[in-house]
Amino acid sequence: MNLRERVLKENSRKNWESVAAYVGTDKKLLAELMQLFFSTNKREAQLSSQVVSDISDKHPELMQPHLEKMIRHLKTNPIDAFKRVTIRLCQFLEVPESVEGELFEMGIDYLKSTEEPIAVKAFAMTALRRICEKYPELAAELIPYIEILVEEKASAGIVNRGEKELKLLRKLTGVGHP
Repeated sequence: MNLRERVLKENSRKNWESVAAYVGTDKKLLAELMQLFFSTNKREAQLSSQVVSDISDKHPELMQPHLEKMIRHLKTNPIDAFKRVTIRLCQFLEVPESVEGELFEMGIDYLKSTEEPIAVKAFAMTALRRICEKYPELAAELIPYIEILVEEKASAGIVNRGEKELKLLRKLTGVGHP
């Protein structure tokens, strides 16, 4: 059975974990998995996203070479699972300088959107704050969007994450709570 067949076999945690274990740290199999992850076939992209997420939890360093392409792929408005996995990785991995600006703009758009899932917004807050650590002048642009989400109380997770990120961002700007 090839990798694609294994991924598409069934939509279950047991299968995702089995495929993730099969791929392990094999770069050739990972490249094959990433082709499925970037697929325009929604089922392939959806099921492979769970495997990519599992692998990135165990071996985040394996995702670093793919991160720039993943961030650029966000411009195609992929399925939510792709956004979630990619933005989640941006919280931990070093975002390539060549795509920092693109990620910052898309992340702001995710925060402003009423359509984006809560997880994407929560992960975006942290990913964007990390960019602000490198470019503190951007914090002033990010803070109002997080404040709005916290004030709207979109979810307990958003409020909790937002408050933590606001505290860190305000330290960057040297400005206390308004």
